[in-house]
Amino acid sequence: MPYRKFLKSFYIYNFLLIFLFSVSINSLNAFYLINIISFVLFHFVIIYLSLYYYRKIIYLIFFIFGLGFDIFLINQIGPHLIVFLLSLFLLSLTKRLYQNLDSIKIYFLIFSTIAMMLFLEMFLTKLFFGYNMNIDNYLKLIMISIIVSFPVFFIFSKIDRFN
Repeated sequence: MPYRKFLKSFYIYNFLLIFLFSVSINSLNAFYLINIISFVLFHFVIIYLSLYYYRKIIYLIFFIFGLGFDIFLINQIGPHLIVFLLSLFLLSLTKRLYQNLDSIKIYFLIFSTIAMMLFLEMFLTKLFFGYNMNIDNYLKLIMISIIVSFPVFFIFSKIDRFN
């Protein structure tokens, strides 16, 4: 039964989101690199879920995690919540356009979406709350995204085949 296979993968990705969220909000300086990597991986998983496992419940999942990141990282409600829900809405509107794309184009779609999400989160945080928008941090996040992208998609393909 194919529905059962995707349901299991969907739960695995949600548990992965919970784990990555928990690691990302940890603010210990000793785990700074691990926090950044898990933050980037979280974005990969969330975009992958919105592309391949779109369901109405994903709006609630994005809302909860966006709200959680806003509260735990900046003590305000706004940038992550807005960017997560806006990206999900835009990806759901354009679903017909990317359904027939090959894997390389999907890779660039996911990577460009992550780059845009990270930039918008930083920009909205600066705009709403006056936090410093550090381009070095943005470039660091992009470099980490490039480095971890191939292993992440390899792991995603294994999770998708999980029974």
